[in-house]
Amino acid sequence: MALQFTMTDITFSIADYPEIRNRGIFLNTKIYEKLTPEDIKTCACNLDVWVGNALGIDSDEEMNIFADYAIYGYRPNGFNMAEKFLRLFHNEADDFELALLRYMRSAHYVIYQVEETNGVDTFNVVDIYSKVQYKIIDFKLAKSTFKGEIFASHLIDFEGFSIQTGGALIMAPEILGSDVMKQLIEFMKDAYPGDFLSYPEIGALLAKNMAAAGLKLGERAKLGRVKF
Repeated sequence: MALQFTMTDITFSIADYPEIRNRGIFLNTKIYEKLTPEDIKTCACNLDVWVGNALGIDSDEEMNIFADYAIYGYRPNGFNMAEKFLRLFHNEADDFELALLRYMRSAHYVIYQVEETNGVDTFNVVDIYSKVQYKIIDFKLAKSTFKGEIFASHLIDFEGFSIQTGGALIMAPEILGSDVMKQLIEFMKDAYPGDFLSYPEIGALLAKNMAAAGLKLGERAKLGRVKF
């Protein structure tokens, strides 16, 4: 399905981070509001948080994880909900937001370890599987994270820097070292040799399993370090 509008030629820089973050939160909310009741139920069932006839989420932290998965990890037609919003509801976005959505639709799931932080606004990380390095801009997290800390998150990549989408999960030993996690990684490596997380469907599978595990562990997994 071709997009029926002209993409704006906007290039983002690190200086744009505050506006990117504010507009990203605004767009996340709009995208989530476009989810159908069936979308919500399917996502909840995928994450094992559909209880009775309703979404079984008990806190804002859990909602961060659920909403992030629903927007970026849920791909019922081969693309995420940011892409769906861009295709169907682009008339509700201005030029800045349209340009931002172009990047949001390509968000990818990464499990990464912090290598260093400047303690102000930037920290450098490495993907623990592909060894790809990223410079992440985050005014809050850069002040509190530390070398060696491991996160799982969707990242949005711009020219020379990345940001987290909002549903970051600090990797608890119960998740990273679990037999289920090890089996999942081995399966993905066998099915998709090389940089297996570069395949969107594999990233979505990992996002689903990580979010489900995090929601199940609750506070022990330190959910929602980065606010949605």
